[in-house]
Amino acid sequence: MTDLRQGSVVSLHSDVKNTSSSAIPAMQSIVSREFFDAVFEQAQPMYMAQPDGTVIYANTGYKEHFRPGMLELDDEASLPALPADHMEILRRVADTKAVETKLVSLQAGKDVEYFLSRHFPIFDDAKHMIAICGSFINSTRQVNAEAKLRREKRRFLDITRAASDWIWETDADGRLTFVSDRVVQAVGLPPLLLKGKLLAELGIFKPEEDGSNKAENAIERHVPFRSVPLEIQDTTGDIKIFNISGVPVFNEKGRFTGYRGTSDDITARLLAEDEALSSKADLEHAINEITSKNIQLEVTAKKAVESARAKNTFLANMSHELRTPLNAIIGFAEVIGLETFGPISDKYREYVGDILNSGKHLLSLIEDILDIARIESEKIPIEIVETSLDGLIADAYVLVQTHAVEKNLDLGSIRTKTGINLAVDPTRCLQILVNLLGNAVKFTPEKGQVGIDVDVVDEQFADITVWDTGPGIAEEDQQKIFEAFKQAHEGVYSRGTDGVGLGLTLSLKLAKLMGGDITVQSSLSTGSRFTVRLRLVAPDDAKKK
Repeated sequence: MTDLRQGSVVSLHSDVKNTSSSAIPAMQSIVSREFFDAVFEQAQPMYMAQPDGTVIYANTGYKEHFRPGMLELDDEASLPALPADHMEILRRVADTKAVETKLVSLQAGKDVEYFLSRHFPIFDDAKHMIAICGSFINSTRQVNAEAKLRREKRRFLDITRAASDWIWETDADGRLTFVSDRVVQAVGLPPLLLKGKLLAELGIFKPEEDGSNKAENAIERHVPFRSVPLEIQDTTGDIKIFNISGVPVFNEKGRFTGYRGTSDDITARLLAEDEALSSKADLEHAINEITSKNIQLEVTAKKAVESARAKNTFLANMSHELRTPLNAIIGFAEVIGLETFGPISDKYREYVGDILNSGKHLLSLIEDILDIARIESEKIPIEIVETSLDGLIADAYVLVQTHAVEKNLDLGSIRTKTGINLAVDPTRCLQILVNLLGNAVKFTPEKGQVGIDVDVVDEQFADITVWDTGPGIAEEDQQKIFEAFKQAHEGVYSRGTDGVGLGLTLSLKLAKLMGGDITVQSSLSTGSRFTVRLRLVAPDDAKKK
């Protein structure tokens, strides 16, 4: 027999040769080969080896599972050594002389088999260890079942953790027998301190609207209950609210053994719901206030519209009533001035001239008031047609020329040859230009200058700028002059001039009605530049004359 480290083994026979061990003859005196075959060949896999690792015996089951090569060898030949993991166990048993139990695995194709192995020493009468025996019980089904059970348990725990914050169990008396570890995160107490307590001792069940306790009633009747709020004070003194759900448990004989259930922390959700309800109430209150204010605004706006309509109607009626006798006054003054019924003195001729000038001025103011009233009531007609800008400038120039000559003003910078066609209402556009040129002439000192510049913007608009060398307008007053009646009371243009301050207001409104605008650039002592922006005729627009 060679050393175990060389990996050789000997088989056990009735006529074993070349062995120096005293164990073999001693065992052969007790048992025979037939005894081993009868007792062990049909048993679970097993082996028997000397303390030095020399295999004395290995049954067919062991050979098939752990050493298939042994099946090809005859009984007299040297057999392969034990697998490495078995050798490690054998050495420990040889050293400790104690029984060792271990679960070992074996790769069987694509599958893995598991064996519960028991390795124990064999002693002779003198308490000398003469052999080590190992038996293997196939535990694959048990191991797989236990592994499956562990997976199912983990799966159950994962689902439970995902569905609830902590789980619990009670006995038939309603006292807690199990609480999951996550209860520590929920209430700050370890499970050990909660075991033995009633659920009702953990906190206060929130009663139903009728005052009943849903959970306690269900527990008394051994029926399920779901989502019953339980208020628990944690270790920090904060109140947390949990939804408690439970189902009764009965044994195979139908005897009630307790409850199992889950608990969900709904504190944050309830706080969010309370905040949402509070926000909803605040929002509804704000909406009610806004609705009330809107109603008030609608009433106020309606009154304002009615007031404006009444004002415009009044102005229109008054203007009409004033214009009729005023036309008669102007007509009679013209007849007197023509001396139709006989000559008049120079003094009377002067009076007649004053009557004519004042009457015409008053008639102009009345027309402006009527136009303002028509615009605000959206009754002023606007007819957009293709119109020559040069013709409009020339007509406006003629209307202001007499007054300009009287003041010795230089009008040489008025451009009348632009070749530009506008998409405007010609009557209203001329009215704007006359207003702007008239103001420039009116407020520019004697021997000053008045001019018109024209620029094309983005091939869509024409900027027509009427400029003068008059006194200018302070920046803080530049928007005020476009408000009705400002000139007569607050505007800088009121100094030493007549009028009621409707010209610029009317001009701006007319420009906007034609899709344009009027802006001003001015500073004191440097003059003013009023720019009216009006639309050009589009290339594909139908031409109107």
